[in-house]
Amino acid sequence: MSHAMAASGAGSAVHAPPAVYRRAGAALAAEWIKLRSLRSMLITPLLGAVACIGVADLAVKNNAAGWAHLDAAGKAQFDPLVINFNFVVLGIVLFGVLGALVATNEYGSGLIRMTLAATPQRGLVLAAKAVLAGLASFALAMVITFTAFFTGQAILFGAHAPHLSLGDHNVLAHLLGTVYYMTAAGLIGVFTGILVRSAAAAITSMFGLLLVLPVLADKITPDAVTRHTVPYLPLNLGDEMLHHHPGLSPGTAVAGLAAWVLVLAAAAAFSLRGRDA
Repeated sequence: MSHAMAASGAGSAVHAPPAVYRRAGAALAAEWIKLRSLRSMLITPLLGAVACIGVADLAVKNNAAGWAHLDAAGKAQFDPLVINFNFVVLGIVLFGVLGALVATNEYGSGLIRMTLAATPQRGLVLAAKAVLAGLASFALAMVITFTAFFTGQAILFGAHAPHLSLGDHNVLAHLLGTVYYMTAAGLIGVFTGILVRSAAAAITSMFGLLLVLPVLADKITPDAVTRHTVPYLPLNLGDEMLHHHPGLSPGTAVAGLAAWVLVLAAAAAFSLRGRDA
């Protein structure tokens, strides 16, 4: 009997999940509980989604109403996909701010000290926040992007203006690129929030990085420095990826956004390990 119990115990030990998996699961569960317990983290995405879809549909409606009055040149330039996705700039700022709030909500309340005391592996805490924020951003981006597309194209169809379906050339790639772009913006917000550790500073940083800096940079007289830096700002990378302007290839733009996320992730991990809460 003792041999049977020993064998049973050995079998349990073999099949028991490694400690690292248990710690990772516990960290994810803790972050999920904290995230869904904040009313602002439920209301803000909902209002943001309504705003993005509303802006998209309003832009489409205004353009559809003027379709019949366009001249031949205007009709030739009419792009139902570009018209439908004028909300993307608003979307990336929204996702950047949401990511920043995910990272900074504990710093304002002081709860971060308890989190790091309960999970001393600070890299694991950061990874849990990033995974959760990434999944939430991806899901929300999918809802916003595909809802805006279907409602916008339905408005164009009803106005007898040029419209597209999901199976048309490059449409699905454009939609998935938009989802990728907004998800990347959310992760950039998370890692920026860890770096600055303040909701106000993180939100300001997101507006500056994703919106203000590219606009200011475009006003600078082009030179050797700007030609090799300005195109690699997140807003410009996303624009290159979605609209395929002459310059960077879409693949380079996708890799550039990934590089922003990875570099900021490394900086955030280094900062979290080296500073007190």
